Amino acid sequence: MGEFTGTVYYRQRGILVLTPTFVVPAEDRTLHRPVIRVMLAGTANFALEFPDGRRVEARALLTSPLMERGDILAENVDFALFDFAVASPEYVALQPLLESRDLRLLDPALFAHLMPALKAGQAGTLTCTEVTQLAAEVVQILTGRRPAPLEFDARVMAALELIEQLPLAEIKLPRLAQAVNLSPDRFRHLFRASTGATVSQYARSTAVWRALMLLSDHRSITEASHAAGFHDVSHFYRAYADLFGISLSEKNNIRKFRRVRCF
Repeated sequence: MGEFTGTVYYRQRGILVLTPTFVVPAEDRTLHRPVIRVMLAGTANFALEFPDGRRVEARALLTSPLMERGDILAENVDFALFDFAVASPEYVALQPLLESRDLRLLDPALFAHLMPALKAGQAGTLTCTEVTQLAAEVVQILTGRRPAPLEFDARVMAALELIEQLPLAEIKLPRLAQAVNLSPDRFRHLFRASTGATVSQYARSTAVWRALMLLSDHRSITEASHAAGFHDVSHFYRAYADLFGISLSEKNNIRKFRRVRCF
């Protein structure tokens, strides 16, 4: 492996990628990722290329969970990617801006004052407080307010808490529905309407976050992935790549990122 090419900052249910160059090929794409992304470039346009031939170029872009994954081509542009997972305060705050659109072009001038800090953060020098503040400021720029704590139906909140506690293999829709005294069909609809994700999508992403948290406790990847409920390390690697669009396995990823955990 060569030198670091940027930094990934992990937050609870969100990441911030800061790197001069970020190129994700089409084979990394996942069609149903419940995330919202804000992508920014400091020096020139980056491009998204889709399997149907569509190409979008921008300096600032908001993308929705409806967007089919394609190539991200951001070479030598000082790229910043804010990735907000489903059922995070940032996701809930930004979702109304997209409605039924898969992406929305943004005015890069709105974010110009953030770019020096984002570029400096490529070296892994941002504090966790600064990362959280940057994410909140991006949301405030776009919505006019800071992200607020989540307020879902009490039954959904109870199910989310149970998902946080259970290993991935034990999270089943009928079990959650029974725990909150709803029929499986009614619970499925309420959960999807509240969070924007299916139970399986949310459970899988939660297991990835749990494994990352365990890694911060100095456990091996094997120990952390098993404790979070993944069948094996390969299962965890696939889930991580699906969630973030980049590989955690250095064997399969030529880009070497510093990793800073803020949870």
